Amino acid sequence: MRASAVAQAQATRVTTLLDVALDAGVSRATASRVLTGSPRVSPTARDRVLASAERLQYRVNAAARSLRTARTGLVGLLIPGFRNDLYGPLADRLDERLREHGLSVVIGSSGWSAEGDLRVLESFAAQRLDAVILAPRSDRAPALTAYLGALGCPTVLLDRDFTGLHRDSVLTDLRGGIIEAMTALADLGHSRIAVSAYGDELRPGRQVRQGFADAVALLGLDDDPRLLIDMSDLSGPAGDDVAERILRATPTAAIIGGPTSLLARCLRRLRESLGPHAFPHGLSVVAVGDEALADVHEPRLALVTRPADRIADAVADQLLRRLDSPASGVDVMSIPLTFRAGPSIGTAGGNR
Repeated sequence: MRASAVAQAQATRVTTLLDVALDAGVSRATASRVLTGSPRVSPTARDRVLASAERLQYRVNAAARSLRTARTGLVGLLIPGFRNDLYGPLADRLDERLREHGLSVVIGSSGWSAEGDLRVLESFAAQRLDAVILAPRSDRAPALTAYLGALGCPTVLLDRDFTGLHRDSVLTDLRGGIIEAMTALADLGHSRIAVSAYGDELRPGRQVRQGFADAVALLGLDDDPRLLIDMSDLSGPAGDDVAERILRATPTAAIIGGPTSLLARCLRRLRESLGPHAFPHGLSVVAVGDEALADVHEPRLALVTRPADRIADAVADQLLRRLDSPASGVDVMSIPLTFRAGPSIGTAGGNR
């Protein structure tokens, strides 16, 4: 009777926290702990409260909660751009994870510019966010480093490494992934391998460059500076330029990363130059990170994997831990990236 009475009440008024508690058969305090993400509840109680909240269409009054707790329930996510294989899936997964704890994600894109990084951060500061997750265009800009040093809210860095700034971080071992891919290509007889890389102002760029240098030294590969293809321009049309520089360097294999639009354009330009059977007969190709594109490409692309869900889960775990324990020590987590073979690579003798 109690549950049916509560259900009838929904037709005439907004569901309250007490309604949820009564429906779930728990105290108001227990219902509150569940809906604010506290770990101090049993799994059974959590399941009952969440089921009741969904059935009764309970919605947290964010404005009232902000006045009571000085928290807004908002988390800022700064990314360099939306046209990337990582940031869309990562934002989806983060939103899913944080929503379970009463938090909403506010996304800002810097448009792949250091100035845009500061503009988004200033907007975040004006919104009094509870925490921020940061993947800016540059982690070597002095102005941005100084701004972040003075930022008062909890911060998680996503694959960024600011000099002198110690914050919770989730990093990817892109260096290891590049070395693994170059080793696989060397085992197929390739000694002249081109690798595209962001600039030194971004940690993923430094990781790729270091991986390239280490693999060349370790495996005795051709040490030609033309084989390291700089990607300072990350727009889609820049893929044509990346492809042309790969062709001029005359490699037998190439490892290509970058935003999805750039990678797709680069592959199309390479195919136009090398013919319909370009991969692997004209050039063995490995993509970096873009699993969706790799899987629909013909032939299926070999890949340095970048597990977006695992990265997002690590970021969410760090953020929730920091919000729950503000004084805990700084945590740095590294996510390994691995090589996945595919029919887009073959023996060096089979190229050209």
